Amino acid sequence: MPGPHPNRSRALVAVPYAAALILSAALLFSVQPMVARMGLPVLGGTPSVWNTCMVFFQAAVLAGYTLAHLLATRCRHRTQVLAFTTLVVIGFLTLPIQLVPANIQPSGSPASWLLIRLLIEAGLPALVLATASPLLQRWFNRVDGHDPYFLYAASNVGSLGALIAYPAWIEPALALDAQTHAWRGAYAVWGFLILILQFFQPRTPSPSPLASPASPTPVLPAEPPPSTGRWLAWIGLGAIPASLLQGCTLFLTTDLASIPLLWVIPLGIYLMTFILAFDVRTRTPVRLARLALPYLAVGLLFAILTRATQPVLLLIGLHLGFLFTAGLACHGRLVELRPAAAHLTRFYLALSLGGVLGGAFNALLAPHLFNSIAEYPIAIAIACVALTRRQTTPDSNRWSGWRRDLVVATIIGAGTLGVGVVLDRLLPDQDRLRDNLLFGLAAIACWTGLDQPRRLTLSLLAAFTVGIGLQSRWADDQFAERNFFGITRVTRDPAGLFHQLVHGNTFHGRQHRDPDLRSEPLTYYHRLGPVGALFDTFRIRSRDGQGAHLGMIGLGVGSLAAYGRPGDTITFYEIDPAVIRVARDPRWFTFLHDCPAGMPRIIEGDARLRLAEEPDGTFDLLVLDAFSSDAIPMHLLTREALALYRARLKPDGWLVVHLSNRYLGLGPIVGALARDAGMACRGLEDDDASAPGQEASHWMVLARDEAALGALARKAPWNVPEIPANTPVWTDQRSAIWPVFQWR
Repeated sequence: MPGPHPNRSRALVAVPYAAALILSAALLFSVQPMVARMGLPVLGGTPSVWNTCMVFFQAAVLAGYTLAHLLATRCRHRTQVLAFTTLVVIGFLTLPIQLVPANIQPSGSPASWLLIRLLIEAGLPALVLATASPLLQRWFNRVDGHDPYFLYAASNVGSLGALIAYPAWIEPALALDAQTHAWRGAYAVWGFLILILQFFQPRTPSPSPLASPASPTPVLPAEPPPSTGRWLAWIGLGAIPASLLQGCTLFLTTDLASIPLLWVIPLGIYLMTFILAFDVRTRTPVRLARLALPYLAVGLLFAILTRATQPVLLLIGLHLGFLFTAGLACHGRLVELRPAAAHLTRFYLALSLGGVLGGAFNALLAPHLFNSIAEYPIAIAIACVALTRRQTTPDSNRWSGWRRDLVVATIIGAGTLGVGVVLDRLLPDQDRLRDNLLFGLAAIACWTGLDQPRRLTLSLLAAFTVGIGLQSRWADDQFAERNFFGITRVTRDPAGLFHQLVHGNTFHGRQHRDPDLRSEPLTYYHRLGPVGALFDTFRIRSRDGQGAHLGMIGLGVGSLAAYGRPGDTITFYEIDPAVIRVARDPRWFTFLHDCPAGMPRIIEGDARLRLAEEPDGTFDLLVLDAFSSDAIPMHLLTREALALYRARLKPDGWLVVHLSNRYLGLGPIVGALARDAGMACRGLEDDDASAPGQEASHWMVLARDEAALGALARKAPWNVPEIPANTPVWTDQRSAIWPVFQWR
């Protein structure tokens, strides 16, 4: 009677291992956005919270892979099982995760504070989950004897699934507290599955890798330890895609399209490259990626140096396409350099170390090294080293090959500089034509290295370096500073009429350079727009002879200070110290210095935390004008936040909310909050931006009741907002961006 089919038997053994790996990866990638969501309310809602969390979990993966390597190489199998099972149980006992308890407030560096809190609250569970991937693959090889690397692709399926599920289903459906308890339950299921896997282990004892030569032959095939060069290759090929991931995400969300949660797409693409690369059944995707990579790299050279912003969908596709092809090429090369299963844990250790180095360079070092996202073009160029070298005649002398490539790159860099100087003189008032000609020629020059990875990398680095230098010289940037909260720039408009504060591609204030016009607020705050009408009505209903106490959440350039009057008290709340320095510097903006009410008070820190320190009934008018790039941080638009604002207002005070942004329909959200709190609400969306310096804007006003709104409730342009029946009330525990995202 024939025995069971070997492939079927192998599949039966592989299923529980694959299930355990998929679930562990899903848990690890669902806890990341969950804890980032917990940290947003106390750190200003900045995207850097996500980048810092990503670095932490990359470090947790490195620690887990290190532990797996030590267990696999230093301990007998029975000891491995006992030690890992013990860690799984201890990890469960530390749950649920509570990143920011009520009595904990941020202090010191935001990044350092967040990393410490993550270590305390999520460190051990993340370590245990990360340890599972290489260790379970090693155990599977011990049972099955076949190549276990396909299980890494399975684990990345779990990661990708969790990444999609969190914003699409988990976050809208569950409050944060419920998410933590559900995650704890899923962790318990996973731990039980780990115990079940012990039934699939061989009953005969397996020798330790440290056993004497007289012991039985080990199950794992013998292979010499990897060389130093192989280790460095693994680390480098892991670091490049990790750096590209963060560089691409930051570039897209600051310089191209400030779309909330856009990080989901690059990270999903990054995980997809692992899935495809580690599927050893076909190498076609990797070969196609290597063919496309140099062309996309040269195309990105042109797009970045010309500062192209349109058509936005095409440019987003170009950046994401390069991330996909570069990640697939690098990870494909990693798979080709993978060792036998005997050194599997060393391989994953090097891969995770590369991921940490690449991510830490972008998230922790680059903000201190660059005032722009320079790390991104650097990673684009270096990614080309993953290409397979194609040449008909090999170099007889390795140094001569390097020398030729360096000479070509130097010529391209010097030529770009020389042509740039000439074009700047010939086309002084045609910036777009000058940039297109110059960097088009530079891109064509880089094409000479399409079949030579080293030459292409050096040529791109030379062109990027010279191009960024020229752009910095030509741009009319007056000031630039990069910190945890993003890149703050002061620029002049092309006509030289205004100074402007820019975060990414979003204006946060503008002022006339003409001294006779500097007192006039511009952009969203001009006197003919909603804000002007709002303050006129507010002054009519305010107390005669008494100054008002005005609170402003978000500083910008201090435009709203222009609406102050003698006797008023004005307080601004601002979390970004760079913005405070810019607004206070009279070289750029003078709204604070010229304020009719005198110099306003500026309180640094998250508005909700600092407002909690104020007594009840402080403000006559409170303006919510805080933005993280293009959109209001979500934690400032919750039921708990509105309760805080209302408590700090006087009984007839107004809460004014600035909602202008490109991608989110927040009017119904604010309307639902007002309805939930029993407050009166009016809104006005102004599309008039005809005068120089003006911008269209959307504002809403909330008050205790209709009587408190006064004449504003009867003014025709100010309308009661339409609130669809299914509009949710955002809370600190539950708020989701996807349902209000405007996809058009």
